[in-house]
Amino acid sequence: MILGIATVVVLVLLAVALFPIKKRGGDAAPSTNAKLQQSAPLANLREQQVQEEAGAIATEYQRRADEAWLEELNVKASNLLKAPTKTARKQ
Repeated sequence: MILGIATVVVLVLLAVALFPIKKRGGDAAPSTNAKLQQSAPLANLREQQVQEEAGAIATEYQRRADEAWLEELNVKASNLLKAPTKTARKQ
């Protein structure tokens, strides 16, 4: 049992160790990659900023909606909990 686990661990470590070597050998045009790498961080940074702004806006709208709902709930609860007025009932 332990021998099997050790074998799997060794195979995984070998696969991880060999993976970057194959990746480095596949670079055909370093100048093209350099241009792509320079423009990619700018796009990723802008996407990250847009996502953060969208999250902040969504959070603010949710907070405002919760406040409005609680205020409305408090008004309804206070109306329901008030002492009922006496109504004339015919018996």
